[in-house]
Amino acid sequence: MRAVRLHQLGGPLILDDIAEPAPGNDEVVVSIAYASVNPLDVWVARGNIGAAGANLPWVPGVEATGYLDGQPVLVRGHGLGVLRPGVSAQRVAVPRSAITELADDRHLAAIAGIGIAGITAWHAVHTIGQVAAPDRVVVLGATGGVGALAVQLAVATGARVWGQTGNESRRSDIAASGAEQAVVCDADGLAAAIGPFAPTVVLDALGGGFTAGAVDAMEPRGRLVSYGTSAGEVVTFNMRTLYRKGLVLSGYTGLLAAPGADEAVLAGLIDGLGSGTIRVPIELVAAAEVDAAHQRIVTRQVVGKLILDFLNEND
Repeated sequence: MRAVRLHQLGGPLILDDIAEPAPGNDEVVVSIAYASVNPLDVWVARGNIGAAGANLPWVPGVEATGYLDGQPVLVRGHGLGVLRPGVSAQRVAVPRSAITELADDRHLAAIAGIGIAGITAWHAVHTIGQVAAPDRVVVLGATGGVGALAVQLAVATGARVWGQTGNESRRSDIAASGAEQAVVCDADGLAAAIGPFAPTVVLDALGGGFTAGAVDAMEPRGRLVSYGTSAGEVVTFNMRTLYRKGLVLSGYTGLLAAPGADEAVLAGLIDGLGSGTIRVPIELVAAAEVDAAHQRIVTRQVVGKLILDFLNEND
């Protein structure tokens, strides 16, 4: 069978021929159909987090969908792709507790990309951002995997929502998510572009100079939620502006969540996908193109979620 593997930290990802998985105690073998590519996979592959460096060659991938004895399932959590080899392979042995059974396989590719992105978006909007009808929300990186879902969830609260992108060609993608307006700008132009809107909430997947622009533009007593730094990990802004406005700056990471803590959120997102109230923009990518997929995440050349297609990968 074939599996994506990393042979050295920071090196290329290669589609290798490997032996069939041998399940251990309380493990099952899942035939993978679709595996999501996440920024977390990139950081693990670089050795910034997780156990890849001590377990080379490493199979990445923290979430996927497939079949267990013919039953469609979602596979995620329990250290997969971070502390133990991941799910970017044709068949994987995983803990039985990492399995979520699905009612059907109508949206199997989209569900592969809804776990991390959807749960992050849900907590950014509801738990931390506490978005409600009176709010004016700006979603930075609104065409990304989390951003596209965050726009939809924020719109559903009744809030006014703008979405930011750095690419003029992506205006229509933001409109498709339900945003009132698409803002096309770089970090230097953000404060001027969203200042007239006076956002009460900013959902920030970008960091870098975008965070400073958000602080400058936000309404007093606003909430800024950070869940990514794809534009830069080092952020500099005027602290006096932050405290004089009474802004609240909060971070979110799913890595701190207790096992099983978000099952109800995940079930709601899957139900929303089935009913059509949530849309997950996806792009299927051949498994052999996984290294290019990682590079596209690093360079922010992605709309929605990149999904590795193992269903059509021949043995």
